[in-house]
Amino acid sequence: MKRIFEGAVYDMVKRTDGFVFSCRTEVFEGEMLMFYKTVDAQSGIIADVSNNIYLLAKFGANYKSVIKPVSNIITAKTISLPSGKLFLCDKDAGGKCYLFDGTGGILWTGVIQYRECVPSDIALYNNCVWASFIEHNVLIRFNLATMREELRIGGTRSPFSKPRSIFIEGNNAFVSNVGSYSLTKVNLDTYAVEDYCQFDRSVKSYLAVADREYVLLDDGIYEL
Repeated sequence: MKRIFEGAVYDMVKRTDGFVFSCRTEVFEGEMLMFYKTVDAQSGIIADVSNNIYLLAKFGANYKSVIKPVSNIITAKTISLPSGKLFLCDKDAGGKCYLFDGTGGILWTGVIQYRECVPSDIALYNNCVWASFIEHNVLIRFNLATMREELRIGGTRSPFSKPRSIFIEGNNAFVSNVGSYSLTKVNLDTYAVEDYCQFDRSVKSYLAVADREYVLLDDGIYEL
């Protein structure tokens, strides 16, 4: 495991050739500025990008329309859907969710919560939204058509410990646990659960792209 970026990173957004991420730096007398960077998974090159590149990767081609009702573009979670549609969960607005069409128009709005808590992350599998709830140690599957809860993994006796994020690759969900400093792999067809990777500090996020794997820890981004 090697660190490729040191600093305060907020999120990582996958692209076809790598990912973009948002980070902050102290510039003068305690003032913080937000920056956006891209990682090329093939070359390993990290470069500065404009906020437009970050918004395009996270919110799609209609990002100018999509972000208008969003409380916080950094903490908001998104899922790209077929035909240019986008599903968005606004965490800072109490879990308010939007389904946008291919032009950025709103098709549906609603709320995703579990025991009055909002999702810490969302991901898509088989036309269903999977959401992690860090306060209750659960993953919950919601039907994308009805947004009704269909299945729950975890709870009182849970394989998760403060599941902050969820990344789905193939039929596997990789859950980042900030409580147990571990990655948990869940087969979303059989619901088999296994330990995937252990760390010596909180793991906040994970993604895989171009046969490479990355994790976000407290002090920056690492390649596994």
